[in-house]
Amino acid sequence: MAEVTGHLRKSLRIRITAAVLIMVLLMLCTGGLCFFYFLKLSESVKLQSDRELPALQVLNGAQLSITRLSNLANEVANSTSPAYSRILMSQVRDEISELQNSLLKLTDRNEQITRLTEIVAKVEPSVTSMSMSKAMLDQVEAALQEQVTRALRQVVQTHKGARQAAVEETLDELLLELNHLLSAKHLYEQNQIVFTLKEQLTQLNRIAPMIHAQLSPLLSSPKGVFDLLAQREQHRSEVVGLSTQNKILLGNVVDFGHRVYMDMEANVAQQAEQLSENAQSFIDGLVLAFAVQLLVALSLLGYLHRQLFRRLQALKGLVGQKRTITDEDVAFFDAQNELGSLVKKLQSYMNTITTQQAQIETTSQQLQTIIKHSHMKIAVLIDGQLQYCSDALKQLFANRALTSLESFPDDVVNHIKAVLENQANTEEGAFWDVESQSWYDITRDTIIWQNQHADLISFADVTEQIQAQQEFKRTLSEVENEAQIDPLTGLLNRKTFDTTVMNASHEEMLSHFAILLFDVDFFKEYNDQLGHLQGDNVLKMVAAVIQRNTPSEGAAIRYGGEELLVYLPDTQVKTALDIAQTIVEDIFSQDVPHPASPHRYLSVSCGVSMQTQATESVLQVFDQADKSLYKAKRSGRNCVMLWSDTKAEQDLL
Repeated sequence: MAEVTGHLRKSLRIRITAAVLIMVLLMLCTGGLCFFYFLKLSESVKLQSDRELPALQVLNGAQLSITRLSNLANEVANSTSPAYSRILMSQVRDEISELQNSLLKLTDRNEQITRLTEIVAKVEPSVTSMSMSKAMLDQVEAALQEQVTRALRQVVQTHKGARQAAVEETLDELLLELNHLLSAKHLYEQNQIVFTLKEQLTQLNRIAPMIHAQLSPLLSSPKGVFDLLAQREQHRSEVVGLSTQNKILLGNVVDFGHRVYMDMEANVAQQAEQLSENAQSFIDGLVLAFAVQLLVALSLLGYLHRQLFRRLQALKGLVGQKRTITDEDVAFFDAQNELGSLVKKLQSYMNTITTQQAQIETTSQQLQTIIKHSHMKIAVLIDGQLQYCSDALKQLFANRALTSLESFPDDVVNHIKAVLENQANTEEGAFWDVESQSWYDITRDTIIWQNQHADLISFADVTEQIQAQQEFKRTLSEVENEAQIDPLTGLLNRKTFDTTVMNASHEEMLSHFAILLFDVDFFKEYNDQLGHLQGDNVLKMVAAVIQRNTPSEGAAIRYGGEELLVYLPDTQVKTALDIAQTIVEDIFSQDVPHPASPHRYLSVSCGVSMQTQATESVLQVFDQADKSLYKAKRSGRNCVMLWSDTKAEQDLL
């Protein structure tokens, strides 16, 4: 019993276990304290995250929506295209709807939010009124342009039949003023021109009443030039007034939204300050616990140093000073503590190492014998000094006496030093032998030579390999220069379309060809929300669907960005429409989620155009397909539209 008790007192394992248990208990106490403080901090954080932060995030998004709405309203005011104005108005309505939905989430939380929602509701009617006024202004502008053009033609026609010098002079002045009227940018210039035109009409009435009767209805009658000018100024005034009204209204929305945001931000900041104080208390508790734990850890380290580390130091000295460990050494450690088992294993390892060293020496001697009797072109270097050079290597450099490393040619010396200094295994194509017209790789390997670490330098003939590499690079360069494949999608690229289809002559083109032009719906929004890497994956998927549905005689082409094209030679309208519809449905059936699309899933729109006459070029058919694609987008997207060569269709586009 006394012997067992003494063994326990000497056992390092028990002592270390006790020290570790103390550390674990201390860590548990510290962890419990940290957990207590963490729970309190989590309660405070949860209180803020559930109440204020979501509202602040929604309000921040509302501010961004207000800014975008203001920009859209300015674009509507500055738009010169009716079609573009309609697109902008659709975006304005969507933005207002999104903004109202965001604010509705906060309506029961703050009366200011309710007031802001009411103000936002007034924006759409105001912007709509301005858009309608701009549409009326555009119609009057077009009518004025047409009426002035008719007046100019009438003046020119009348001028040809004039016989009196005074009449010709008056008509010249009238023609000049009408031209100036088209280019007048300011109201005072326009009024001056109108005044001059009226004087000239009065003069024509005196000297040429018949000519006056022909020109007066174009200028002075209702719907004449003067009346259209007055209407244009009236609509311009309305547009300017409504634009100013919108700016004031949107300015109020921005200011009111900013005040609401600042009030809520101040409230959140105050609560965050309180949260920071709680966090500081948590940190103070952690620091205190860490200090206590550090003191205990230092005490335990001192104890381990006395009980374990000094014995390990003794073991280190034993291993470092002796190449072998005797049985007496093992017995000594066994008499003290359990480190003797470790010493016993070290004894076995060191005996194994001694045996392996003897085997290495034997193998080294055998390797030297093999090297000296081989026909390989090799040399052996120890610390950069030449120890051995094979007969085959001496024959390669027959004009030199190879007695040292420096006796090799300079370029060979540099390559050998490179593999030695850089520790590289091989210096490829390092030496060119002019006499044998051969390339050699210089390779380094580490061996044992005469019981020393040495470098084995080998010269390997790689002439055929280098020639094959050169031929491969030449062929690869030719293939790259003729590349016709888009690297992302695997489809033919636009260069192929331009060189083989777009630039082909009529004699080279087959008749009745079709062009199917596809565009990924809301692709920019998809990239903005999900990232360009996901956008690339979508393009690959769309390209794969188009490729597998394209007939072998057709061509699938990535025209640019998210626009892809299918060229079908010698085909019929029904066949082209069937292929287009199949592709559109196949892509939509992939069920790729698209958060920005009203269809909820990724979709494409397609415009189809056929060559109906042999005189129609590829460029003309492509332009028609592009317009059909635009119509498909306006018709709700995720659909196919065929070009119809009618005036109504052209006016719609």
